[in-house]
Amino acid sequence: MKFENLNEKVIEEISKEEPQWFVNDRLLCLSIFNKLDDDSFKYGLTIKTDVSEIKVNDFRSKFNLIIKNDDERVIIKDFKESFEDYEDLIKKYFMKELKSKLDFLHKAISQNCMLIYIPKDVEVKNMVILDYEFLENNSFDHLLIVADENSKINILEILNNGNNMFRNGFVEVYARNSSTVNFFSLQNLKSNVNNFSTKKAFIGKDAQCNFYNFDFGSALNHSHVESKIIDSGASSNIKCIYFSNEKQHFDLSYNTIHKAENTFSTIYARGVLDDYSNAIYKGLIRIESNAPNSSGYQKEDVLLVSENAKADSIPNLEIENNDVKCSHGATISHLDNEKMFYLMSRGINEKESAMIMIEGFLLGLIDNIDDELKRVITELVRNKIK
Repeated sequence: MKFENLNEKVIEEISKEEPQWFVNDRLLCLSIFNKLDDDSFKYGLTIKTDVSEIKVNDFRSKFNLIIKNDDERVIIKDFKESFEDYEDLIKKYFMKELKSKLDFLHKAISQNCMLIYIPKDVEVKNMVILDYEFLENNSFDHLLIVADENSKINILEILNNGNNMFRNGFVEVYARNSSTVNFFSLQNLKSNVNNFSTKKAFIGKDAQCNFYNFDFGSALNHSHVESKIIDSGASSNIKCIYFSNEKQHFDLSYNTIHKAENTFSTIYARGVLDDYSNAIYKGLIRIESNAPNSSGYQKEDVLLVSENAKADSIPNLEIENNDVKCSHGATISHLDNEKMFYLMSRGINEKESAMIMIEGFLLGLIDNIDDELKRVITELVRNKIK
């Protein structure tokens, strides 16, 4: 992966009307980015994501965004507006943990950044929707969510279109004490898009953050989701369904880090692979030494509907405390011939029989989500089935 013509002049162009401390942070990250070795996308002797053909030389970020929010108590503003009244929130929370070279790149050149702030004790009844329509420009979009104490919100991001573009998208969630954030992400970018997505949560005492990822689009989809459970009584649930076909490559990583006692997490992923597509799943639950009486579980199930599709599963547990419950599981299977025969013997053709089995396999994981969202996901699943 190469980033050409990225220099201080680019930072100068994109940082107009920003506070000097923010610009200085950009320049520092650019300097560190230029010194770091490239990120590794190799996970074993033969398990890797090939990024060698990706070249980015246009760092202008542009897209259309439609926001649906019927609760005026919720603050939704772009960073340039937010600097007037909420600069302290951005200074306190924006990208404070940087690990990879892509992280430093993003902090250096992120654009069209949005802040969602849910004040204390505010419970938002209806889902907040952010509907992104990407164009032919590359995108370095960022969403910072701060849920204050005892607040509750459901947020849906919809990622559509894009044409021959590179996207580096970032979502950060700070769930303060006793708050609840449910974040839903529906990704259906065009088949010539390289999508690099990161979502991170930092979860306070008795708070909860749940991520729901639905991945269908892009040529290369690198998706990293990480929850850090930083205080007692907190919990995280990550659920993902994905469907790849043709020559799509999905590189999926889901991590939960327990850093306090009496915490809980689950990771569930289900995927369907068709044609010559392939997917790499990497899951990690880490329970640190200061997190006794914690519980973590992860499970990934893959259904191959083509002999040419390939799936690799790499679940991991890192346990530093004996007083915990933690386990994992993974399965890779094919369509059941006996079940297919049974359905076809009842007058259902082969395509419809496969559709019934695939829908049951994927959608069983998300029975409790919003009916309209489930209808959209069902339609996307059906459109993938040939």
